[in-house]
Amino acid sequence: MIKNTKNKNEKFVLSVTVDFPDDVIYGPFSLKLIDEIMRQIRYMGASRVYWLYYGDVEQDSYWAGNLFIYKGIFTHGSKTISNIGEPLKAAVPIAHKHGLEIYGVLKPYNLGMSGTQSEGSDSFDPNGIQRIGGSVGQVIPFLDKYPHTRMKRKPYDGTDYSNLNIDRIKLLKKDDSPTRIKAENIQIWVSSNNYAYKKIDISPTFKTAIEPAQKKTTDYYGETVTEFGQPILTITLDDINIKEKYVLVTTNFQSEKGDFINTAVSMIEPYHKSKIIPSEVANLSTVWDRPRNFRTGGLEFDSGFGTLQCSLDSSNRPPKIINSWNAAQRGGIIAIAKGLNDYLPSTPCEMYPEVQKLWNGWVDRILATGVDGIDIRISSHGNLVDAPYEYGFDAPAIEKFIDENGYEPSDNPEDKTKLSNIRGETYTEFIRKSSHKARNLGKQFHFHMHTEAFRENPVHGQILGFPPNITFDWETWINENLIDGATFRTSWFEGWEDPPNENAIRQNLDNSLGDPVAKYALNKLNQNKIPLYLNRYIGRAVGLKQYLADYESTFKNPSFAGFDVYEFSDLAHATPDGLKLIQLKNQIMEINKKSIQLGLI
Repeated sequence: MIKNTKNKNEKFVLSVTVDFPDDVIYGPFSLKLIDEIMRQIRYMGASRVYWLYYGDVEQDSYWAGNLFIYKGIFTHGSKTISNIGEPLKAAVPIAHKHGLEIYGVLKPYNLGMSGTQSEGSDSFDPNGIQRIGGSVGQVIPFLDKYPHTRMKRKPYDGTDYSNLNIDRIKLLKKDDSPTRIKAENIQIWVSSNNYAYKKIDISPTFKTAIEPAQKKTTDYYGETVTEFGQPILTITLDDINIKEKYVLVTTNFQSEKGDFINTAVSMIEPYHKSKIIPSEVANLSTVWDRPRNFRTGGLEFDSGFGTLQCSLDSSNRPPKIINSWNAAQRGGIIAIAKGLNDYLPSTPCEMYPEVQKLWNGWVDRILATGVDGIDIRISSHGNLVDAPYEYGFDAPAIEKFIDENGYEPSDNPEDKTKLSNIRGETYTEFIRKSSHKARNLGKQFHFHMHTEAFRENPVHGQILGFPPNITFDWETWINENLIDGATFRTSWFEGWEDPPNENAIRQNLDNSLGDPVAKYALNKLNQNKIPLYLNRYIGRAVGLKQYLADYESTFKNPSFAGFDVYEFSDLAHATPDGLKLIQLKNQIMEINKKSIQLGLI
């Protein structure tokens, strides 16, 4: 048995997060099956459950959620709600019966998803929240009533670009190395409704050139792809006249690797009379509804994956083997949709009174379930876009900026910082109110310490899943003694901080904890005696052997008071009939063995 290195008055907490919509993908749940979840969590040696909350189940409530009744993914959600009612409320007494603490986790910015249902598909909702390419697949009823509360893009000229014909397309490679692409390899496909693209029979003038890059390009990981002024190879397709809104360029190559590589957002420029048409970009990369097939379906424009590097001249066929990443990161095409999105898909701005009422009501409802505490998590799924820093310029924030400064904010860094601070002050007030509510009821108040995003100038992969242009002033929350504990998080969105098919580098725990921002946060929180619970993806970041080693090293690390297994749906699945749980890869058993070894059982 390994000796517990914690102070004798500190008990190390193993916890498990339940993001319940992910569980109901596989089968319907009853109270009996929730009891089995708690039994398995207890068996692992855990003493705490973090359970994510998604709003009232009554659809006419101001505070309604609807994730469980969204049929696109959560097939068994409606049956589950019929069986158990609101899931957190159902889970609390069952967790307590098993001797488990249970915390409600609130994602205040999570009002829906980012992915769209293509305009031409049967799933398209003409009355729903619209984005370029289609309707947002799922939002809560609040957004249907108050769509203006979403984070707004900064003002631009407002031209209707969809009516402009494209008379030239320029393709840009990341460097000046040769390409195998010739005129005979190029194909152009079009669609008027982002669905079932058709190849058009045209022969554009084909010209290659070496030109200086007009901007610096960095990728999803923050790595420099092209320096400003660096020589790059370009292909210009001229003498064309394309009227359709959606235009796709591909090649007739069928190999999986190509040589014409760049990020998607920097690979293509459509022109009208020598002026670039502002556009949203797509390839076959997407978080939602993958893999995409442009021949029979639609594309995901402005997906948030536009900064991933990809090759134009690789195969555009759906992959034969689909796993979590090779179906998400796909080249093979580059497409544009004329025009720009005006709002984030489903992420609200905290400055609106309607949003503040929504958040405050959710906190009240979580606390009313009898939870032992509440944990506020900022990251969500409704803000996945290719240019996040273009958003967050909502009228209430701008009005307050003018009141405080006497002029409208410009695009310079100083004004952006001022605007971010204004928004951050409003969020901090929400933290204050929520902390006081929890403590007045004798509950713990925790927050997610997002070291991946709480930093100056996070790279694209770090800001993905977070509201942009806002200062989350966590040090003020600590200094004002508002916090009883923190879920310490280093992983990027969905654990995607390393390129596919490569060894874990950023995901390696020693590396992630050695990051300067993570080290500073650890020291600051430890100095203020805030208990820290390390949140770690299982089944995504590293293999099980390394995951168990990370659990043990966290147990031995005096900076941490606990380790959170994220998440239960990666440990066991319900059977389609909802009668039992099927464990995955013996992970529950192996965690149990490690907990016994550490003396937690």
